Amino acid sequence: MPRVCLITGTSRGLGHAMAQVFLDAGDYVVATARNPQPLTFHGTTPHNYLSLKLDVTSPADIDAAFAATLEKFSRVDIVINNAASGLIGPLETLAEDQIRQQFDVNFFGLVRVTQRAISTMRTQSPPGGLIIQISSLSGSIGVPMQSTLSATKFAIEGFTEAVNQEMKREWGIKLVTVKPGRLATEAHTKSMTFGEVSVLEYDHMDGRLWAKSLDSMESTDPMVAAQLVHKLSAMVKPPPRAVLDAEMVEVLKASLEEEQNMLFDSSLANLLQSSDNAMNE
Repeated sequence: MPRVCLITGTSRGLGHAMAQVFLDAGDYVVATARNPQPLTFHGTTPHNYLSLKLDVTSPADIDAAFAATLEKFSRVDIVINNAASGLIGPLETLAEDQIRQQFDVNFFGLVRVTQRAISTMRTQSPPGGLIIQISSLSGSIGVPMQSTLSATKFAIEGFTEAVNQEMKREWGIKLVTVKPGRLATEAHTKSMTFGEVSVLEYDHMDGRLWAKSLDSMESTDPMVAAQLVHKLSAMVKPPPRAVLDAEMVEVLKASLEEEQNMLFDSSLANLLQSSDNAMNE
């Protein structure tokens, strides 16, 4: 039975790859983008495909996209929150309006889509569905020159973990956070903005040079990551968090081990206990 999958941010990169993979698997796809005119995929027909304008910062766009999806396909089985923007640079170089825009796209946009997805999935017949939030390494580890990007991804992961626990079992709704790893996409050149405030003291950090350096780094074909997301979507009990990149798994393991060592450091615990005793005296 084909599933209906709505994906945000499908103009390029992972979003475009996921739309193609779900189509290839026989699912129905609703591909959305701020400008859907250039969207093209192989194997589309009037029966299995719908392209829609969806700017996740616009509540009206979100409502219209879900309404159009329900009108054509009668239900929504999978929603993938992929739309995101990158803002690169040391914190002092980031203008407030840039930071607010990043949060509006990466976090508040995702929240809006998730709210609409849940209300749709729990009231359709039969109820149920899967919501996949695309995160990144920055959602677990703070990365220099990506402070506000990290903040949005940390927020997404905490938000998703909490909302997952709000679902009634009979609704059949699951939320999953996915970390795809470094992908061979144009995201670092076409979807990134850079700090626009000049602060000469940060001559040791250059966001544009860092972004350009990604071209020479080993990365994964987005089609491979998209296929893994599709396999994840077919699981009866998908994990609440999924890491799709082996190298990232090792990085996260090392980070968790370091954090555990800090948490269970007896000398630190004794120091904190001594401090508490001193304050109570």
